[in-house]
Amino acid sequence: MKSRSKPKNRLPLPSLKDLGSVRKIRRSVGGSDVIYDNRDMLAQELINLSTAKISDVMTWTADGRTVVKSSDDIPEAVLAAIKKIRVIPSELGNTIEIEMIDKVRVLQTLAKASGLLEQERNVDKPAVVEVQMVGPTDDT
Repeated sequence: MKSRSKPKNRLPLPSLKDLGSVRKIRRSVGGSDVIYDNRDMLAQELINLSTAKISDVMTWTADGRTVVKSSDDIPEAVLAAIKKIRVIPSELGNTIEIEMIDKVRVLQTLAKASGLLEQERNVDKPAVVEVQMVGPTDDT
């Protein structure tokens, strides 16, 4: 029997222990196919969340009372923007607390996705300014 020796010009293989699964690598490199395939729907959902207003959920009467609209009267996109509704009973009646999603966070996500938050690549380059020196003339 012959023993096989390793070729001398072959490089050793790096350890694959810390790389994780193929799915993890693909996710970090290429993103999710599901998100990419549904990007238009995702963008519309973010736009809906960012345009939802509390006035879509409740109204104020002339005498200063607040009235919560019926869930049938609230658009579906606005319902998704409601984070929490809390009813607090009191002696004067129920107090309703409505918390909407963090609109600033949604707007930041939209701005980042659309490229509005990308920094210009030429920001660190100095501007070129031409200076022309003109001396006094001897017209006297």
